Amino acid sequence: SGSDQVSTSAQALAQGATEQASSVEELSATIADIAENAQKTAQATREAGQFVEQAGAQLGISVGYVKNLNQAMERISGSSQEISKIIAAIENIAFQTNILALNAAVEAARAGTAGKGFAVVADEVRNLANKSDEAAKATKDLIEGSIAAVAEGSDVVNKVTEALERTSESAGGVTAKMSIVVEEVESQTVSISQITEGIDQISGVVQNNSATSEQSAAASEELSSQASLLKTLVASFRLKQGANMGNYM
Repeated sequence: SGSDQVSTSAQALAQGATEQASSVEELSATIADIAENAQKTAQATREAGQFVEQAGAQLGISVGYVKNLNQAMERISGSSQEISKIIAAIENIAFQTNILALNAAVEAARAGTAGKGFAVVADEVRNLANKSDEAAKATKDLIEGSIAAVAEGSDVVNKVTEALERTSESAGGVTAKMSIVVEEVESQTVSISQITEGIDQISGVVQNNSATSEQSAAASEELSSQASLLKTLVASFRLKQGANMGNYM
């Protein structure tokens, strides 16, 4: 009876160990897939981090170019202001020349016939002075328009510079966060690899247990069979009542 119970228990243990081995194998396969996906995720995260770093570097270069553009526009604005001063001086000279031409015309009129030639020259000088004044005013208008455009452009460039600097700071923050994410993903990948190794070891132990349980069940069945045979053999013997054991010595 005991050998039957041992055989039954061994068979149940073998069946449970077999089922456990199957479950561990499925778990091991699942963990292996997770490990592979984690490695792919880590690789993709590293590549994303590199792209973010490259974008941050390019953004820094763009910020530098915009700053250079802003400086160039400031120089243009300064040059335009200097040109405005020169135009103002030309206007003043044209005004003074015009006055001198008028005075010369008055004096030529007073001189009568003798001053006719001088009057013609004075008139030509006055015409040239008027033309110079008109050209100076037109140039001044253009310069003032250029100065206004440069000022407006400088304001826009300043805003773009500020926006790029904020974006650069944000990109730097994203780069730092991506570095942390990469480290965390790599750490998780290592942990998953360790878990995979542990699962493989457990799978090996469970398979050994399954094989041992099957061997134990087979041995228990053989033991039960031998016990039944021994019982049958023993049952064929009968001892006489009151028999002395010494007779059998």
